[in-house]
Amino acid sequence: MQHLKSKLDQGYTVEIKIRSSIDDINPTTIRNVQSFLLSQKQYHVEVKETTYSTGLFQIEHSAPAELFQLLEENKQKLNIETYTISQKTLEQMFLLFGKQIRATTL
Repeated sequence: MQHLKSKLDQGYTVEIKIRSSIDDINPTTIRNVQSFLLSQKQYHVEVKETTYSTGLFQIEHSAPAELFQLLEENKQKLNIETYTISQKTLEQMFLLFGKQIRATTL
């Protein structure tokens, strides 16, 4: 299983929740986080989903330590309350594998 993950895995999923109260939820705040991540040219960032206070991003070509450092250094500036960095799940790996097979047979 680890061999499959290392062969197919292209990065990490980053989920970010911004600090906000019910009165000051501002959609531009999560857009600021999104813009910041997209401006990081050393990574390939794909926006998976955003809401008023959360964002889900797929970040390729990176090490988790680099992502951790980047987010910690900019946590206050971007108003980040919490974030998680995780590897793809086994289900996501099989879906990716299926897409790759379909793409080569078309």
